[in-house]
Amino acid sequence: MASTTPQPTQPTSTAAPTAVPVPAPTNTTNIVILGGNHAGLGTLHTLARHTIPALQRLSSSPSTYKITLLTPNTHFFFKPASPRALIQPDLLPGGEGEDKIFRPLSEAIKQYGDLVTVIRGFAVGVDMDKKEVKFKHVDVGGSGDGLFVPPSSTDEGVVRYDVLIIATGTKARSALWTLPSGPEVQTFKSAHEVVQKQWGEIRTKLKNLQSPGHQHHNILIAGGGPVGVETAGEVAAWLKAEGKTEGVTVTLLSGSDRLLGRNCGEGLGRKAEGYLKKNFGGLVRVRHGVKVVGTADSSPAGGAGAAEGSAVQDEEAAQKETTVTLSDGSTTTVALYIDATGGSGTASAFLPSTWLDATGRINTDEFFRARGPSSSDSPSSGAAAGGIYAVGDVVSGSDNTLISTNFQVPVVCSSIGVDLAAQILGPDKEGNGNGVKLPAALKQKTYKNKLSGTLLVPIGPGGGVGQVMGWGVPSFLVKVMKAKGFLVEMVEPAVDGSQWK
Repeated sequence: MASTTPQPTQPTSTAAPTAVPVPAPTNTTNIVILGGNHAGLGTLHTLARHTIPALQRLSSSPSTYKITLLTPNTHFFFKPASPRALIQPDLLPGGEGEDKIFRPLSEAIKQYGDLVTVIRGFAVGVDMDKKEVKFKHVDVGGSGDGLFVPPSSTDEGVVRYDVLIIATGTKARSALWTLPSGPEVQTFKSAHEVVQKQWGEIRTKLKNLQSPGHQHHNILIAGGGPVGVETAGEVAAWLKAEGKTEGVTVTLLSGSDRLLGRNCGEGLGRKAEGYLKKNFGGLVRVRHGVKVVGTADSSPAGGAGAAEGSAVQDEEAAQKETTVTLSDGSTTTVALYIDATGGSGTASAFLPSTWLDATGRINTDEFFRARGPSSSDSPSSGAAAGGIYAVGDVVSGSDNTLISTNFQVPVVCSSIGVDLAAQILGPDKEGNGNGVKLPAALKQKTYKNKLSGTLLVPIGPGGGVGQVMGWGVPSFLVKVMKAKGFLVEMVEPAVDGSQWK
């Protein structure tokens, strides 16, 4: 799952937008990256470490490059570990709990000095003719690390680009799985605190599941993909370990005819369902063929809604129940509802619909250059898309996995390098690089997911189901490879850039 940061549409301000100052000579190439999570940060590291130095060596005259990272979040969020961090953060390696998967962006960016500027904000429009991104600031008092450009006197801004990389990921239907960037961020120092607050409320509900304040004691998890299955396993394992299984049923809705339907063949989904039954018995029930079409939270028990104070509010949240309406017309009320149904693309907040597929993701060529308007009546579509690229989950056809994103990043950076090198050397009419031997960073790479068919799905700390390149692997290998630590060993290389050496 790769992830990244949603870009919601916001009300238009009456104040005039202000351009972000870029004090640089006229030969400066401005590179703007939208989105500061795995895809965006990986692209930034690769450009800063490989592509830009190669371009500077190629040019006979001094050239300057500037990277601007536009993101509403101050922290990197390692989403693959979310199911474990949500339910059992103490089991994450290192003893740091959920802090292990939230890392300040400053740790990643400070090594590049003046090359990189970070603006806390989110895109609300792109002017392809002027090559400008219009954005809204996220002003919550600054990050305190000195790396973020402070907001101007207005809540809107404009940043100019020569190269625009869109890495805004997808927006999950639940705030449990994604960093928010809307008005809800304004009351917190950073977007990751919104996620942590939601996680804390889930844990409190679990601890109070069998309390007298609850008329219902069951749990409903919607979503039969990896996140839903992993979360069901984490919840069930915690309930067993804490001895809180009496009178409790965890229902997992697949939303289709089987689990893991979008991610693999039918066999692995059956194995996942069998694993749940074998290890948790009647505690977990898997239900197929129905989806959630509506939810409504109840008022706190005893009408305590008027009470104030964070402790009281947390207690009220713990006592709330959720009535869920299903696609077959039935309703059920549960003590805890977890939405793990995935998400949709975020690019519709700032790009025309003609650039996107039906899910809100960006149409690109095989090298992750944006195609531009899809209409055949737009002969200038190629020119409109010039200098615009996409990477990560926001790309049309992406399988929304970290594995896929890791293979996309070098390709999109090579596309940027090839295109900028052509501007330096001129058109390569003979196909020989104009007689210049280009370094590897400036040669076009092609995308190939070398680990295609790989999926590891922990179902509790003890193991799970999975396959590697299409070949099934036993539960104990799933435990060793992922269930034990949910891949948190990948966080440090992703943040410090050593992954992209």
